[in-house]
Amino acid sequence: MIESFKATLEEVSEADLLIHIVDLSHPRVDEQMEAVDSVIKELDAFGKQTLIVFNKIDNLENGAGGNRATSTGEPGRVDARGDESINREISETYVKRFPGSVAISARTGEGVNRLVGALENALSSWRLRSRFRIPSDQSALIAEIHRVGHVLELRYEGDDALIVAHVPPELAQKLARYAAES
Repeated sequence: MIESFKATLEEVSEADLLIHIVDLSHPRVDEQMEAVDSVIKELDAFGKQTLIVFNKIDNLENGAGGNRATSTGEPGRVDARGDESINREISETYVKRFPGSVAISARTGEGVNRLVGALENALSSWRLRSRFRIPSDQSALIAEIHRVGHVLELRYEGDDALIVAHVPPELAQKLARYAAES
């Protein structure tokens, strides 16, 4: 099963934006997230811009007897106030723990507007074309631009690589000192 999952995800290396949808109602949510991260690393796509979407916020009570995922990912019990306030508390904890993430319920539509806004923000950053002059001895950085960004042009002048690329905001900040004039 893992091998078929990996085969399906081979497209990840070509993607500009990854959307990691997490079942927040699962009692082992953190383990599942770590498993996905591990596969993304194996596919050499770790570091790509990723939007984490915590789904099923309407279903945090997991199964009969009130078992649910807790903010640590361990199974827990819903107490006497096992209502919307606990659901909101859990989803808010995860959104704070993973900045830039959003919490939604695909079933009820709660949070979908925040998801659309997050997608618009993430995708709009890719519209900016950036130029960089990177010393050739910074081959790891040049490789990261190829792995995480979308290279439009690459040429070498002397000991420098001149790169025109679309890169995610996190990488653009890292490359700020290498910004080149048009």
